[in-house]
Amino acid sequence: MTDDGVFGRLPGRYAHAYLVVAFFVLPAVAVVLSGGGVQRPPGPVATALLVAVVVHHSLFLVASVLLD
Repeated sequence: MTDDGVFGRLPGRYAHAYLVVAFFVLPAVAVVLSGGGVQRPPGPVATALLVAVVVHHSLFLVASVLLD
């Protein structure tokens, strides 16, 4: 086991970019595209992006536990 965690294999710059895009940018884009689901149901693109974000976050948590 290492103390580097999941991102120990990536250069710092790429790890930071990945975290920002995967955990902030893509979820924000998905919410904006879905309109928050308040006035109308989300379209297929927003729904697919939201599902992808949920699956990614779940896999990230599993990988964090297994590889840390």
